[in-house]
Amino acid sequence: MGISYKDMKLYAITDTRWLDGKKLADEVEKALKNGATFLQLRDKNASHEELVAQAREIKKIAAKYGVPFVVNDDVYAAKEADADGVHIGQSDTDYEEARRILGDNKIIGMTAKTVLQAQRAEALGADYIGTGAVFHTSTKTDAKDMSIETLVEIAGSVDIPVVAIGGITYENMDAIKDTGVSGLAVVSAIFAAKDAGDATADLKRKCDKLFNYEPKNIIFDMDGTLLDSMPYWHRLSREFALNKGAVLPDDFDSVTYTMDLNECGNYFRDVLGIDVDLDTMKEEALSIMEEHYKNDIPMKPGMRRLLLREKANGSRMCIFTNSDEKCAQQAMRRLGVLDCFEMITTSYTIGINKKDPNSYLKVCELMNFSPADTYIYEDVLHGVENGKAAGCKVVAVYDADSDEHWEKIKLLADDTIDLRN
Repeated sequence: MGISYKDMKLYAITDTRWLDGKKLADEVEKALKNGATFLQLRDKNASHEELVAQAREIKKIAAKYGVPFVVNDDVYAAKEADADGVHIGQSDTDYEEARRILGDNKIIGMTAKTVLQAQRAEALGADYIGTGAVFHTSTKTDAKDMSIETLVEIAGSVDIPVVAIGGITYENMDAIKDTGVSGLAVVSAIFAAKDAGDATADLKRKCDKLFNYEPKNIIFDMDGTLLDSMPYWHRLSREFALNKGAVLPDDFDSVTYTMDLNECGNYFRDVLGIDVDLDTMKEEALSIMEEHYKNDIPMKPGMRRLLLREKANGSRMCIFTNSDEKCAQQAMRRLGVLDCFEMITTSYTIGINKKDPNSYLKVCELMNFSPADTYIYEDVLHGVENGKAAGCKVVAVYDADSDEHWEKIKLLADDTIDLRN
């Protein structure tokens, strides 16, 4: 049974401690009726027989709402109740044994608290990963809080769905936004609430905003947005000069930081004594950057997950960059996301600079996008300004190069992605 990123949006985990005389099946039905997208039966105090009986009853409810249903830890209970699968922790039944017992068509979710554990779970064949605790939780007293940085790293290390868990409530769930997880798992936020149905409905409305799984039209900038490439561009002058055997003065970086190619060419010739014409310098500098795009420029945190999620959603995507098209293709191919894009184009190809709103309108035309229904992801102020001027929605991605403009960017953009600690 395959599962999607969307299945993880609002993952409900039962806990009988807060029932206070209410029937578990009734509370589960309220949760599923009001928008929970995945269900796990967890009852640490139940015997194996009791767990099987609970699972058989709850399975019927989950099937009624078309929601995937797994049992926590007890693989044999999941098999006997014919649940959709099982969720296992690092100290529970190992994956190979669980798969042998359940067969190939059942869901197996695994807990992972490190990148290595997550990658191993994916390599084994796990269908999804649960990770946390993101916040302090009373349901697992031995769980340590996980930093948002670690959450981003774990989500970004695998391609299968990842759900965040641990102390998540309606009040603090906004902190999970843009971490790359597919959704969030809650226990007490639903089953300790006065009304499980009302609590689930509130959580679902917020989840719909945090995890938008509707297909979209998207234009992505590349440098500083998809790729953490700006430091490589800043080091290009230094790398070029050193390749020519030049001795660099102490103020080299600060002097060349704001120079364009023509100014750099003059500086190399007049100050450093590098005998090279401007065309040759441009060609050699681009060759240096091509090697970086081909070999080592990393994707920005969370962006790979975003691309994979949007591809799974059915979104139509393209790249519109000021860099060379070949560089973009090489980088995206290396990072395994080239097939996410229908088109890669540049400001040079379309003949309009990004400082002109018509550049974005031209890309919309090429993709047959309606500007009003198009999202543009950009990291620089003029990109945000002109994307908005073109009538598109703009998501601003924080990059250190635009730090001085970030407050203004936030005011202009429709949404932001800022994963700084």
